[in-house]
Amino acid sequence: MTTLYDKQGEGTNFDTPWWNRGDLYKVISYRSLFKADSTLSDFKEDLLDSYTVSDDSKTYEFTLKDGLKWSDGKDLTGDDVKFSVEGALKGAKVNSIYTNAFVRIKGAKDYRDGKANEVSGIKVDGNKVTFEMEETCGNMIPVLSQFAILPAHGFDGVDMTQYATADFWKAPITNGMYKVDEVVTDSYITLVPNENYEGEKPKIDKVVVNIVPSDAKLNAILGDQADFFNSKSPVGISSIKEKENWDSQTVDTLFYYYLVFNETGSDDGKANEFIKDPKFRQAVYYAIDRENLAKNLFPDIATPTTYGVPASDEKNKNNDLEMYEYNPEKAKKILDEIGFKQDKPLEFRYYMADQSSVDLYNSIAANLKDVGIDVNVQKFAGDATQELFDIRNYDIALKGLSAFGYEEWYGEYSSSNQNFKNILGDVGQKYDETYNKFLSETDPDKRAELLKSLQEIESNDLSKMPIFMLKNVIFTNSNVVDIKDAKFGNPWFATDNGFENWELK
Repeated sequence: MTTLYDKQGEGTNFDTPWWNRGDLYKVISYRSLFKADSTLSDFKEDLLDSYTVSDDSKTYEFTLKDGLKWSDGKDLTGDDVKFSVEGALKGAKVNSIYTNAFVRIKGAKDYRDGKANEVSGIKVDGNKVTFEMEETCGNMIPVLSQFAILPAHGFDGVDMTQYATADFWKAPITNGMYKVDEVVTDSYITLVPNENYEGEKPKIDKVVVNIVPSDAKLNAILGDQADFFNSKSPVGISSIKEKENWDSQTVDTLFYYYLVFNETGSDDGKANEFIKDPKFRQAVYYAIDRENLAKNLFPDIATPTTYGVPASDEKNKNNDLEMYEYNPEKAKKILDEIGFKQDKPLEFRYYMADQSSVDLYNSIAANLKDVGIDVNVQKFAGDATQELFDIRNYDIALKGLSAFGYEEWYGEYSSSNQNFKNILGDVGQKYDETYNKFLSETDPDKRAELLKSLQEIESNDLSKMPIFMLKNVIFTNSNVVDIKDAKFGNPWFATDNGFENWELK
């Protein structure tokens, strides 16, 4: 069986599961303390035999299964769990869902900042691992369903601040149902069943992961280099659906396509004065025909949304707010009220370069021009992260975010998020108190009220501006593989897809 992995630049090997957990090859190679179902709402023990949580949600006791082994035959112990959490607190290229949760453990901040040699709140006693929390964490169990446990002995002598580029990833030690047979840099990875895996053995004897550039994925699929893949590209989706041998599932994902405004300017600190004005940002929102863009450019997979909580989430959605529906006349009126004028076009940047996305950028530019806002649309020339947060030679950018939960979307506003603070300035001060309460809250009803308060802050701010949410389509080659009625979840996260039951035809 074959699948695909996006090339991450020259020198791509096995990618760290602490960054993007959802690639199929990482899901079947690495395990977490818990395993999530396809909806990311139910969590069962995976590496664990049992666990308890104190009434005040400040003490977690985890008991690992007996006899767990790494693919090299060495014991998997509580020390590996402690090592992994501490490594994630130090490492570069670690998804913020992990660091935002783990930093709430006692002593974690001191360890992260180099003031302590270990996280004092993590205790290991044989198979038992205890987390003592400094602050409660509302989503600790879901986070631990995603966090892959890595082997301490595999990183001997490695500076964990740079763990993601360690030689380990050229021949990684795993703990899942598959182990790594071969890694050929920039070309492919092969996986074979892990004889040290104590669970049900998989029926597929070999999985080949072809490493290809993102813009070459469709040709690779049409060229029979994959039996399983996912896409949110309308061109790719329609091309594959024309082939009779592909089955598909469309899944809801918390994937935001959104505008972000550079309110600090480039590194000289000279921001456009109108960009900093919330009234101007209101005008931009009214100017964009999101319903029409979704229907024509991303049919069947795009749903317009206005805030961090989509309309489909009835429990958490604040229905008392302005939805900024398409109203170009209102946009023009606001621009007139604030005396908008420009002697040169605003700089509008993007980094996702598939044709549907390019059409989206140009359509937004046309909408803005219709109300008197001229923009110069260009792709970032270099590394998108550096261009967005460090160089900052733009006024408006369109980016994507695949979020595990609302913690990530609202965490971008937080004053503790240095990347976004670089472009939003002191905006985080509006959100910090409510956001921090949300992070700590474990009661679902209270979390819902805090989310509604965060949306209310957004409605008056609009520093980030969702255009729509995108679903994802997951394809399997029905001529090659029988997935045994597997149900898929968000492809950026690890969910139980019953891979051990899949069979080749």
